[in-house]
Amino acid sequence: MITSLDIGTSKVALLVGEVDSYGDIHIVGVGEVPSKGIDRGYITRLDLAVHTVLSALKDAQEMSGLRIDTVIIGVSGPNVKSQNERDTISVSPQPIEIEHLHIDRLIERAITRAREDGYEIISAIPRKFILDDQEGVIDPVGLLGSRLSAEVHVVKVGSSMLRNLEKAIASSGLKIADRFLSSMASSEAVLTPEEKEEGVLLLDMGAGLTDFVLYTEGSPIITGSVPMGGINITKDIAHFMKITVEQAEKIKIEQGFAIADLVNETERVKIKPRGEEKETMISKKQLAEVIQIRLEEIMDKVLELINSQGVKLDSINAGVVITGGCAKLAGMKEFLERYFDMPVRIGYPTGVIGLKEKIQDPSFSTGVGLIKLAYEEQFSGKKDLLRNSQENSAVKGKVDVRSIFTKIKDFFKDVI
Repeated sequence: MITSLDIGTSKVALLVGEVDSYGDIHIVGVGEVPSKGIDRGYITRLDLAVHTVLSALKDAQEMSGLRIDTVIIGVSGPNVKSQNERDTISVSPQPIEIEHLHIDRLIERAITRAREDGYEIISAIPRKFILDDQEGVIDPVGLLGSRLSAEVHVVKVGSSMLRNLEKAIASSGLKIADRFLSSMASSEAVLTPEEKEEGVLLLDMGAGLTDFVLYTEGSPIITGSVPMGGINITKDIAHFMKITVEQAEKIKIEQGFAIADLVNETERVKIKPRGEEKETMISKKQLAEVIQIRLEEIMDKVLELINSQGVKLDSINAGVVITGGCAKLAGMKEFLERYFDMPVRIGYPTGVIGLKEKIQDPSFSTGVGLIKLAYEEQFSGKKDLLRNSQENSAVKGKVDVRSIFTKIKDFFKDVI
């Protein structure tokens, strides 16, 4: 059993996955409740956050019929930032076989250089290797060489934000088995290996945050977050139309459109302004203008962060994939195609079985991706996400994963 916990600004989702003998993941339980005491990754009130997590836990346990005490968590926030570290180590005067420990050394050196007060490193992913003078090495383990170079993508988040998130979960009586960056989890759920190889921009747009990961040559090169999302659009609508936030959210979902000039000027939306007895009508085109202005601001900030790293979007061929709750906004695909001038698709979570009518929704991409990442790391030997760097730069779980695989191979040898 693998259980994921996605704590967002608008909702908390807890998914229960069971892995069968074929390695297929079945979603057998879902707990989904509105968030309270949580805002853009931050815990704003501990008691309300704990109550929210417990409510989601209760619903997931009732649906699955299983007792849950351990979860995989997604981490995000306005202070997510990344950097790429390059380094070279001398392996031996004469060519010898490259081992995992050589890669570990490069990763640990990258982690050491990327450390920063007030931040905790949550992942370190080798992007590319150079073995002696041979570039384009995907996996050097088992090859012969005397000098190994690597570029490592390091991602870090605010320490206090992470500690408070962990405290809220612990106060709910749950243990944290592992943690992954939320946008990386969403990438795992919605992107294909081909898209990552060709170059793709993943946008995970939720209520409070717009997380993004830019992939080139199969690996992330930039990871970041913009502290704005669907709730900002909702508040803009509420302010402009002088209506409640609840009414604005309903109108956004039911009547909103992301591009103003594609809306018929004669169409109207019925609203009831604050303090007035009678309902009135406003132009649907004006509603779309409010939405489009905020969307353009959010995407401007995403582009600003990407450009600040010296990366050009014209180098990606697979376009943009948007997921998260805001991906369901009418006209979003068309807006992004026009904004980025490249192909866009809506990202739906894939790779799991069961409850498809419930979780085949962009808002569940992070939860599904967390389960997939946890399964791959535990049982498939995948080692691209490395945590607990603050503890003597050790890579948690690597030895355990290899020993698991040794036992599995020995088991099949005995069977044969």
